[in-house]
Amino acid sequence: TTSSDDDGVIDVDVDDTDSENEDDSKEKDQEATRELTEKEREEQEMEEYNIHDSTMNLSPLAQLGAALRTQWKDDLSYLEVVENTRVPIVKFTHGPTNISVDICINQEHGRNAAELMKRFLDAMPPLKPLTFILKYFMASRGLNEPYSGGCGSFAVQMMIVSFLQHRERHSYNYRIPNTCNLGSLLIEFFELYGMDFNFLTTGISVRSDGFYFPKGAKGKKDIFYQPSRAFAMGMENPFDITADVGRPSFRMQLIQKSFEIALRVLLSHVAEPAVETESILAAILPPTEEMKERATFLKQSVIEDQLKKSGASSNRANKDDQDAHDMFCSDSSSDSDASS
Repeated sequence: TTSSDDDGVIDVDVDDTDSENEDDSKEKDQEATRELTEKEREEQEMEEYNIHDSTMNLSPLAQLGAALRTQWKDDLSYLEVVENTRVPIVKFTHGPTNISVDICINQEHGRNAAELMKRFLDAMPPLKPLTFILKYFMASRGLNEPYSGGCGSFAVQMMIVSFLQHRERHSYNYRIPNTCNLGSLLIEFFELYGMDFNFLTTGISVRSDGFYFPKGAKGKKDIFYQPSRAFAMGMENPFDITADVGRPSFRMQLIQKSFEIALRVLLSHVAEPAVETESILAAILPPTEEMKERATFLKQSVIEDQLKKSGASSNRANKDDQDAHDMFCSDSSSDSDASS
């Protein structure tokens, strides 16, 4: 409101109503925000986030995570940016297909590691199925994340490669037939790393056809021995011998115990007296609904193939019988004509 006096001076009275309304509005907004559930708050943040905001100083991985969160928010069932680790990654799961993906950036050995694993897969046929089984074994127990002390995919694959290398060398040196029964190989893997291997003193290398080395040796101790995590796995990076692939795996005691228990469970079903079970492998690997559906489909396919083969064999046998009958009748007719 304004007023003027005789001297021509204008007095202005500021109305505090507008500022009070603004304060009330802010308080209401704050209360509404506090009332939102955590899920609603996340959804609201995702909707309000502007990927093109140049003022946000984000790392490349964080920018990728933000882009995925913005562009694929309806298709992702899980998304996490893990930056506080030796190899920062973006982890996400595609909801419709349930496929999990890990993405890392600027890792110079990534392509070399992929090419090396391809060569190992070509040279070692058991490597692929053992990798599938053991990765699922680790994931089902929450032991597959390096940033939480578990074994990542590359470390697990290197453990399998080393196991196969030493097994092949032992068979060659002692002239023992090297069988490739996957069940036996799985049991031997669990026996080696669950019972026999000393993670406290021994390191693993897959170079030069594979060898073990003492973690406390000169030139190795500073790299592979961790006083605060003495049981962490020591595994040489095949591309950089001064790098320890197993350094993040500080929960090796728990992993080793899980291998030992799996070994004992499997032996209880294959040794005498055997404990009966519908599936020996299911005793250590919890089957999912997808696995059950695939198993049913495979059984049906096998039965159909067997029926087709038996049907074809039956038709072939009937045809042979008919041909023999026709031949016999033809011979009998010829003999009758000759006698007459």
